[in-house]
Amino acid sequence: MGSRVWSQWCFLRVCAAHFRVRFLFMAAVMLFGAMLFSRFEGHSFGRSMFFTFSLIFGEVPEAFPESWLLQVIFYVLPVLGLVVIIEGIVDIALVMRDRRRLERSWCAMLAQSFRDHVILVGFGRLGFRTYEILRRLDQPVVVIERNPDNEFLEELRRDGTPLFIGDSRREALLTDANVKHASSIVIATNDDMANLETALDARRQNPTIRVVIRMFDQGIADKISKGFDIHLAMSQSALSAPTFATCALAPATINSVIIGDRLVAMQRWLVRTDGPLCGCRIGDLARDRGLGVVEHRRPGLDPRLCPDPDTVLEAGDGIVLQGPIDTLQSLRDQAIARAVGGTP
Repeated sequence: MGSRVWSQWCFLRVCAAHFRVRFLFMAAVMLFGAMLFSRFEGHSFGRSMFFTFSLIFGEVPEAFPESWLLQVIFYVLPVLGLVVIIEGIVDIALVMRDRRRLERSWCAMLAQSFRDHVILVGFGRLGFRTYEILRRLDQPVVVIERNPDNEFLEELRRDGTPLFIGDSRREALLTDANVKHASSIVIATNDDMANLETALDARRQNPTIRVVIRMFDQGIADKISKGFDIHLAMSQSALSAPTFATCALAPATINSVIIGDRLVAMQRWLVRTDGPLCGCRIGDLARDRGLGVVEHRRPGLDPRLCPDPDTVLEAGDGIVLQGPIDTLQSLRDQAIARAVGGTP
């Protein structure tokens, strides 16, 4: 709610800057008219300002003056005021109807107020899902997207998130996104060379920024990560391949990842009376088997993430186990053996 209010305030400031010339012009006209009324009619400055203001809106403040200069003012000011006011009203209506006319300005102003934010480059499906998670974590985000017709941009605009349309390889865009004060930049376009160039530009402007870059070739990603001191470079295939493989072997697999040279999986389990998990303490699973319980569900109760290690698993409990795939497979073999009456 606070970020949304702040974005509206930034938009109003940009509107004020947009109409600044008109405001200054009208102020100069009023000041000039007030000086003439004060000089030739002998009125006080406040009364002279009121007369000028009235003329701008087509109101005759007093009898027709004797001074030829004031007579010209009587004819010119109503016409001038009418033109400026009508043109201003039309422009305000257009701005309020179509914010995109001033989008770049107010987004830059909003981004400059951020500190320790995340810059997200590329707003395809991967970028959009990354954005959703970051917003759920209440993390301020600035988005740079090349395609103005991207299908996800309308939702981004409804959120009031700063958005810059253009090629991220233009350093001006990174500057507008306030890269100097960003904590991280996530580069998720489908162009490897553009991703690398953007990463190097971001690192040059902010040497301490954390860089997460998407690469389609994991071999190149590994070399880039080491050679350019990029915190994390990964390919989408490298991320998804472990999950595809483990899901093929165990349908209960939720996700998997390679850590070092070991394949670590996350799987759903149902605790059965005759299974190897029934009666075990969650802490014992971690100590004896090297398995962690990420979530614990007991019928009739709300699920708990990272449950108490002293919790004893009961028949009917649902859990999410995480650990090396070979350990999980061994545990599954024990469960099958017990189910068919074999030796565990």
